[in-house]
Amino acid sequence: MAKQLPKIFIWIFIFMLLNTEFSQAQVFYSRPVKVKFLGANLDTATNTIKITYDLRGPKRRYYNLRLLYSNNNGNSFKGPLRSLKGDFGDSIKVGKGKTVDWEFLKDNPYFNGKNIMFRIEAEEIPKIAKAGPENALWSLLLPGLGDLKVRNGYHYEWIAASTYVLLGAGAFFYFKANQELRDYNDRIPNTQSEHERLFRNARTDRNISYGLFIAGGAIWLADIVGVYLRGLKNKRTFAPKKEEGDKKTAWLRPLIIPSIDQFTGSNQISFIWRF
Repeated sequence: MAKQLPKIFIWIFIFMLLNTEFSQAQVFYSRPVKVKFLGANLDTATNTIKITYDLRGPKRRYYNLRLLYSNNNGNSFKGPLRSLKGDFGDSIKVGKGKTVDWEFLKDNPYFNGKNIMFRIEAEEIPKIAKAGPENALWSLLLPGLGDLKVRNGYHYEWIAASTYVLLGAGAFFYFKANQELRDYNDRIPNTQSEHERLFRNARTDRNISYGLFIAGGAIWLADIVGVYLRGLKNKRTFAPKKEEGDKKTAWLRPLIIPSIDQFTGSNQISFIWRF
């Protein structure tokens, strides 16, 4: 058993290293958005300038694009420009060959095009997840999938990767233990010490497989529960707020009150209208 302990630690260390590297690459690091200016063409017939650019950055994100120009060699910029058509504004995704048409006379009737220089600014629009607890079913099908619906992040692939790495490693050690146990029962080794070592290896690998199965299942289950709880929180946060006190329709109803006239002593009936 003592000889197997270093082997266990090596496998655990390798898994933790791979999982950490993958998590950092997907969650804690994201490529900054970049705008590559490709060119600008003047159309004198329509008094427009067509600007072409590439937007590079993480996918599954939306950006707010603004166009500015300078006519003093970039010392100062004017904008953002308003009379635009094409790929500008919010909800812009990354891609190549995007175009913006600027009707310059609408923004500046005195625009002469001299010493013109453009600048395109891209700003990521924060994601606001509003999905409810029913999205836990997506994580039941694939770990991490429900998180894309209920959380504000963009990368949860590491949850599925961690779960499947653990379950896959557990399956590997499980079948390895079964093979070692079959070799032990068939008395494949020729010596008594090798025969006993094979049994110890089978028992150790079986315990490792159980531990990996439990760890993988725990991550999967924790993700399902976490998505469900976050969905409940979203539901409470973004649910339409009810107005204080339901508005009730007021109806006029007569109230009949019999009374006696104190001067004449005759009976009379009074009608009082109440809401």
